[in-house]
Amino acid sequence: MAVALPECREGVRRQMVCKGMAQRYQTARQCARGVGFVALVFSLTVAALLTTDAYRSGPATTVRAEVLGQSLAQGRAAPQNAQAVAFAREMDQLARRAYFNSLTFRQGGMVLLVLGLLLTAGCFGVAWRLSLNIPDPRTLGGEDPARSDRLAVNAVLVTGIVLLSGATALQVTYGRRTAQPEDRALRARLKNPDLKPGEEHVCPCRKGTPQAALSDQWPFLRGPVMAGRASFTNAPVAWNGVTGQNIVWKVEPARRGASTPVVWGSRLFLTAGDATARTVMAHDTETGALLWRTDVPDGAKAGTPLPEVGEDTGFAASTPACDESQVYAVFATGDVAALDHAGKIVWQVYLGRPKNTYGHASSLVYCGEMLIVQWDQEEQARILALDKNTGKTLWATPRDVGMSWSTPVVMPLCDRFVLLVHASRLTWGLELATGKKLWQVEAVTGEVAPSLAWEGDVWLAANCYSKMIAFKLPQQGEPQKLWEWEDGNLPDVASPVIANGLVYLATDAGEVMCHGLADGKQVWRKEFEEGFYASPVVAGDRIYLVDRVKGMFHVFATGREGKELSTNPMGDPVNATPAFAGGRIYVRGKKHLWCVGQ
Repeated sequence: MAVALPECREGVRRQMVCKGMAQRYQTARQCARGVGFVALVFSLTVAALLTTDAYRSGPATTVRAEVLGQSLAQGRAAPQNAQAVAFAREMDQLARRAYFNSLTFRQGGMVLLVLGLLLTAGCFGVAWRLSLNIPDPRTLGGEDPARSDRLAVNAVLVTGIVLLSGATALQVTYGRRTAQPEDRALRARLKNPDLKPGEEHVCPCRKGTPQAALSDQWPFLRGPVMAGRASFTNAPVAWNGVTGQNIVWKVEPARRGASTPVVWGSRLFLTAGDATARTVMAHDTETGALLWRTDVPDGAKAGTPLPEVGEDTGFAASTPACDESQVYAVFATGDVAALDHAGKIVWQVYLGRPKNTYGHASSLVYCGEMLIVQWDQEEQARILALDKNTGKTLWATPRDVGMSWSTPVVMPLCDRFVLLVHASRLTWGLELATGKKLWQVEAVTGEVAPSLAWEGDVWLAANCYSKMIAFKLPQQGEPQKLWEWEDGNLPDVASPVIANGLVYLATDAGEVMCHGLADGKQVWRKEFEEGFYASPVVAGDRIYLVDRVKGMFHVFATGREGKELSTNPMGDPVNATPAFAGGRIYVRGKKHLWCVGQ
């Protein structure tokens, strides 16, 4: 017994040694295999990034690109032209920076790719070698067999973190670096060679006609802020179109149409049209005299049939827009045109024949040098921003919302503009500078003709056989619904107007209503014999409404009392919203064009 005891101890010792070696082999093999898999995934990721960069950017050619060469040649040919020389230097600087950044990114990526592949091969090789020394499983005990798995997992995590950190450092340091201010300025110069040294690219919506210049004019269907509010407070209160009281002038337009007059300075612009011709006209605001009329030719190919239009809509239902130098018109034929104040066509764009049940009727608006067209049709619907100077498309956002006849609204929000476009069920908010859709919300349904109303950071939609709904527009994110109201009639054509926290509406059933903007509750309601198509307009502390059959103007004091100040007959049916400018009211009746003043 004494002789056998050492041999037994030696056997136990050997078993313990074999067990420890087996555990170490297993742990090493699993670690090597795991690290190999991580290195393989990392290598494939780096290869994908390099391939994508090469596909998007092309080969990393020298900085002597063709465009740069032309710019340098122009700078050398005209060394006295400081602007050309400075522009060539800036192009050279930006090209060199882009070239070396791209080269560094690719070289660093190749280094990481090679290291990753070497690590992959080495780890799988070690794992294979270790797999050839598998100990006898009968020598393994039952002490914590998961210990080797935990060590392998930890090794894989550590290796993955190290490799991903290296890739992140490469991407941040050499890859798509955040553009520095000087880089952004140089890129803007490359896209806008006409910019002078030191100037920055400015969005077209912030160039051209300043917002302050609009306040004394009536440049759009719904006035200078696209909301049905006039900027002056001295509009007439009492007049009579039958007797001539306070009628400055009355003329018969050369042609008929349904659009609202727009006014800039001493010019009043109208559109008219039928199946034979579509026309833009200018009248003198002091005398009403016709200054000129210009027919806009059909942009379609000869023989293309005209679209079908409704009797109330016609070919010239869309109200034009005007600024200090031009007037812009869109017709139901699909033609958009800009004319100068002398009546000469500056440019014309053909959008295609609109497919629309009643005919295209959305009106034009602009912001700065961006002319906005809401082209909501059954087919090829889109929102477009055109350059006011050239007619070139700045951006176009496709839509699939069906037909609508409302007019877009540019709503200022802090230091930017949001474009609101309205159709059945959905209202969109677009980034004005790019046309990117920021959000969409469900608003009203049906055949949408009334445009949106807004005040402050609240906008509102209303449509007959649907509801009235108000939203608050935050600085960031989607609009927040405040309330909705659907307990009575709502407008079919006329757009609501908001003033000092109160909402005013006029319906085609002859109702005039006032609601609170904060809660939507009805404040007062009046009924009249005739309905309203023209949208109400607020001027100062008064609200003006005109019915469509008799042309009877109703003037109310704004506020919660619902006090009617006067009724003023025109003696001429009125469908178009009146224009307010320079203390006067310009009315387009069925038979005459009127100017009402003190």
